[in-house]
Amino acid sequence: MVNLIFEKTSYRPTETITGFAPSSGSIRVFHLGTPIKEVACTDEFDLGIFPEGSYSITWSGNGGEKQNSAFEVLQDPWSRLRYGFISEFSDSVEVDNYVDWAKKLHITAVQFYDWAWKHEFLTSETTHYPDPLGQLISTEKIKELIRRYQDIGVTASGYAAIYAVDGDGWERWKSSGLFDTKGNPYTLGEDFLWIVDPADPKWLKHMTSELQKAHEFGFNAFHLDQYGWPKNALRTDGVAVDLSTRFPEMLNHFVSALPECKLIFNNVNDYPTWSTSQTGQHATYIEVWDPHSTYRHLAELVSKARGLNPVDPVILSAYLHPFGSIGKGVEEAEAVAAFELTFASITSGGASHLITGGDGRVLHHAYYVNNYIAPEATLRTIQKYFDLVVASGDLLYDTSREDVTLIEAFGVNNEIKFDSLVPFSYEPLPRNMWIRVFKGKTGLTIHIINLLDQDNCIWDTPKNQITSSAELGISIEAAAFSSQISVARGISGSEFQLKKMSIEGSRLQVKVDIQSAWTIVNIPFDANN
Repeated sequence: MVNLIFEKTSYRPTETITGFAPSSGSIRVFHLGTPIKEVACTDEFDLGIFPEGSYSITWSGNGGEKQNSAFEVLQDPWSRLRYGFISEFSDSVEVDNYVDWAKKLHITAVQFYDWAWKHEFLTSETTHYPDPLGQLISTEKIKELIRRYQDIGVTASGYAAIYAVDGDGWERWKSSGLFDTKGNPYTLGEDFLWIVDPADPKWLKHMTSELQKAHEFGFNAFHLDQYGWPKNALRTDGVAVDLSTRFPEMLNHFVSALPECKLIFNNVNDYPTWSTSQTGQHATYIEVWDPHSTYRHLAELVSKARGLNPVDPVILSAYLHPFGSIGKGVEEAEAVAAFELTFASITSGGASHLITGGDGRVLHHAYYVNNYIAPEATLRTIQKYFDLVVASGDLLYDTSREDVTLIEAFGVNNEIKFDSLVPFSYEPLPRNMWIRVFKGKTGLTIHIINLLDQDNCIWDTPKNQITSSAELGISIEAAAFSSQISVARGISGSEFQLKKMSIEGSRLQVKVDIQSAWTIVNIPFDANN
């Protein structure tokens, strides 16, 4: 099947929106379901220039075929960062396939995982070399990938472990190492890596030089990794080191030394987000592990990160192990359902989910080379959810929005009321609809995450296929709100439907069909008020 696809993954307000259609027909452009433009097209299209915002499109072929997609127009694409990954850099890599997948998902930055020669020395003078775990790397292939991604508006982010050296390096850096109370150095793996103080002045000077060389090589961003431990350690002189203070020192040094580069630091299991989010880095990135095990924990991580730093984008890397067990007791549909619910839990709160990349790979392991090559049906589902996120961007990434779930709905609150024949709750519970309510520039946005088929709310486990549907009644105080609302569903991708609310007394009311894992309802403010 020929896909409806854009030439770039994000557009600036001065750029023309162009792309390719399956064949001749027409394209309609919408903003949250409201039609704003229609153009005829051949197998190429030019939609013109649009103001900042999130948009969806529907292509209708002359033979009656239809496809949906989405695009965004932003002065700063980083503000709605969609993060992908790649982990293969040999001469055999088909770059076109990587670029096409990034376009289909509107990815705006890609982590080049384990591209470097060594942890201590990132670049190499040779054209080919094995990475520290033996994968063959081609420098020309890396440069080609960087160039092709940049052509479509994607930022290339080079992975760098910011405090690790191998055995040879340890002989050079032992004086900067970190030790336990018995004098044993902190290590990763068996004789694999040794950990040094990330803010040691000598080490900082060295790593700054390495990152600058990598920037000259072609990277305009860096993914700075830690391992989550130690959190406290001793230096060779016996002085105690608190890593939650050393990481921010390191980050601010790199920000100052690399003003042209974006920096993303890995807060492993939320450590130490409270301190690194206050630095000059450019995203709040959290790698999720137990005991952050439930959908509620995912939502809380996002809410906390947005509260600490409302401006920078929030990314959760939540690896879905069910994809690594398909054919070993787990069905494809169970893994896909786990993706749908985890993705909705993260993105409904205004974050992005690092879960896919390459030419259609899904992450299920912290070593990204161990990924899942997904079949076409699964890739189509993933694409629909990314389309939905782009089309809903004005709702999801409004930095002024507030979570009013427990302030205006449920309990003693009367501003927003719900009713249904099936159970529903303001928190994620098995066999319930989980309802989240936000208020921002676009009015009220209500997210319904469908847990009716689930026996538990642990995100990193196989999930029952989402087949249950329901009807949800919504009633709100009419003052300040429009009666025309828009509804989107994960199963329908970027497509929004317009509905009219009825009025009874001082309240607006509507019934919404819940038919997939994630339903979004936007009730805008009345433009006349």
